[in-house]
Amino acid sequence: MTIKTSAARPGMYVHAVEGGWMASPFWRKQLVLADARDVTKLVEAGIGEIVIDTDRGVGPLAAHPAPGRAEAPDATSAPGPAEPPRRARRRPLSELDRAREVVEQSRAAMLRLFADARMGHAVDHRALAPLVDSVAASVARDRRALLTVTRLRSKDEYTWLHSVAVGALLIGFARHLGLPEAEVSDLGLAGLLHDIGKMAVPSAVLEKAGTLDPAELAVVRHHPEKGHALLLGGDVPAVVRDVCLHHHERVDGRGYPHGLSGDQLSLAARMSAVCDVYDAVTSQRPYKRPWLPGEALARMQSWHGHLDGELLAAFIDHIGIHPPGALVRLRSNRLAVVVGAAADDPTAPPARAFFDIPSQSRLPLVEVFTDAPGDPILGGERGAYWFGARWPAIRAAVIAADDEAAWPAVEA
Repeated sequence: MTIKTSAARPGMYVHAVEGGWMASPFWRKQLVLADARDVTKLVEAGIGEIVIDTDRGVGPLAAHPAPGRAEAPDATSAPGPAEPPRRARRRPLSELDRAREVVEQSRAAMLRLFADARMGHAVDHRALAPLVDSVAASVARDRRALLTVTRLRSKDEYTWLHSVAVGALLIGFARHLGLPEAEVSDLGLAGLLHDIGKMAVPSAVLEKAGTLDPAELAVVRHHPEKGHALLLGGDVPAVVRDVCLHHHERVDGRGYPHGLSGDQLSLAARMSAVCDVYDAVTSQRPYKRPWLPGEALARMQSWHGHLDGELLAAFIDHIGIHPPGALVRLRSNRLAVVVGAAADDPTAPPARAFFDIPSQSRLPLVEVFTDAPGDPILGGERGAYWFGARWPAIRAAVIAADDEAAWPAVEA
């Protein structure tokens, strides 16, 4: 049944929206409207009509005439005074609309900055201050909106939109970690400028669809130093230069350009490495398809020695996307293992519950829907905290849906 969005109400099952699911303010194609806030999001997104499934949710309210309403006069009645014409009401901007405006604002600023860098001119970081403020405000209102818009990039827009996305990720991540707002702003600027050195790399190399040869790879790997040189002098914050120079370092010392490791790397450098990698692998590139967010995070967790493990775990909690194999706490106060990735809503992956927290007891394995009408994920948990050295065996058994194998390990 197709209805006007203005007639939507909580409890309706939305099967489709006008303009397709990419126009929806939600990350999933279908959902139950949980409360009035969900209805408001649809209206503010400018969606005129929705398709509802009345077998899976409530239907529209029946229309009734208002009590005491007079019947319409017949054609012989004298006409009354004409009503003044009503001004068309402009719908309020949704957060996706605002995010699109921020991206458009960033286009001119970033392309001008990159053009100056190609000419070898000094970087005027102060010119980016309004953009940093706009990105920070967008992330504060809705941490996903700006990233959703930057995902809709073409390959020739990758470099500058990647910088905007990393800036947004760093701002949100820094706030999640409780860093002072002044540091948050500097990290946002660092995200915008972290790849400025790529302006010294020929476009043919940056956009090459095939594997880079050793000489081309060497050229690309010099971009942190090239960028750092552009940021020397003036009053560019030290953290911005640090992130530009060290976002490709690894905690095991096998990164570049200096092979720093562990505590030699600042918190900002380790944070930027996580954000840079995550946006890169979940974006369309000339030489690879994007990974699904859950798939990307699972692979990033498997790269031992590449990223700071504790920071990566905090980043996963921040963005609310838990990869396959992750241990999560559900709203029902059960522990579950994520057993797949969801393309339409990365924050609601399929999971398998196996442990009751209040009673501290095992449960028969049960499949769980983690979207809003089901049993949403509250956050990630550490398997070693709950089950010690037995956790790898328990996780493997839960993933394999082997009820018999899992529980002797828990109770041993």
